[in-house]
Amino acid sequence: MNKQLDDLLHQLTDVEKIQKQTHEFVQDLPDDTIDASDDSFIHLNNRHFFRNKDIYVSKHNRYAKYPLHTHQFLELNYMYSGHCTQYIDGNRVELNTGDVVLLNVGSSHSLEELGDDDILINILFRNKAIHLDLLDKLYDSESVLFNFLMNTPTRNQTEPLFICFKKHGDSEVTHIIDTVLLEYFFSRNFSNQIISSYLPILLITLVRDYQSEIMDKSKQRLNDHVVLTVLKDIEKGYATVSLQSVAKELNYNRYYLSNLIKKKTGSTFTELLNQQKLLQAQLLITSTKLPVSQIIRQVGFSNKNYFYNKYQEKYGHLPTETRNH
Repeated sequence: MNKQLDDLLHQLTDVEKIQKQTHEFVQDLPDDTIDASDDSFIHLNNRHFFRNKDIYVSKHNRYAKYPLHTHQFLELNYMYSGHCTQYIDGNRVELNTGDVVLLNVGSSHSLEELGDDDILINILFRNKAIHLDLLDKLYDSESVLFNFLMNTPTRNQTEPLFICFKKHGDSEVTHIIDTVLLEYFFSRNFSNQIISSYLPILLITLVRDYQSEIMDKSKQRLNDHVVLTVLKDIEKGYATVSLQSVAKELNYNRYYLSNLIKKKTGSTFTELLNQQKLLQAQLLITSTKLPVSQIIRQVGFSNKNYFYNKYQEKYGHLPTETRNH
């Protein structure tokens, strides 16, 4: 355990100072991060967490219950020390030191109050941080995590909404996460690249070293190489790929392949393709100064109005607003 990191994580944040006195939840996220909220439910979007980065790390504030909420990104909770009780999609989940829970897009959860030594780490990442070469490795390993991540963009309801990994004996997982935390909280040159590189290592190590427990009754596996090939083609050739070209590559009838994709993923080929194009467009908008009109053409949209409608539908605002944030 690194003493500098340990001291930082146990140090009281401004929110914790208030919550320790009142034991009442303090909302510390910007207003534009919350799409909707009422007395019992909070809907979080991506805006605050992923500005110019794909992975966001934070310590969960202690001393007050965190209300039920849902979000549009993958979340990994790591119990750095102590214990916590969560309620995830109606299931009571207990985490002890070293345990990990991976929550899918759209899952809902709340947390009981954390005490002095209960340090819970939140690692948030977007779908595009999961590369398909990682899915290839997990596919070969017959891992439940393959199916979980394969269905993340589409939220196939036959798949688990979260997976709990219980620590058993020694594992490199704690060392990997501690390295990620050190790079994140004590940033140096190339820290972002190092963190991004560690994410697939972390997920594969979880599969290898931990006993995974599906916190859902469904045991169905996708295990479909055809759909994985389609997703790979979309990821690599999003600007020019078409259903017809993929069908020809796989020697499938175009209409049969279209129906198969819809059945297996819950989305049409066009919906999956647009999702990848929009992810690439958003990356270019936030990381370059290219004109939006050029980005539209570069990612493969031929109709500017169609792009703007889809972009606003996905992100809740126009590309110019993304760039000005």
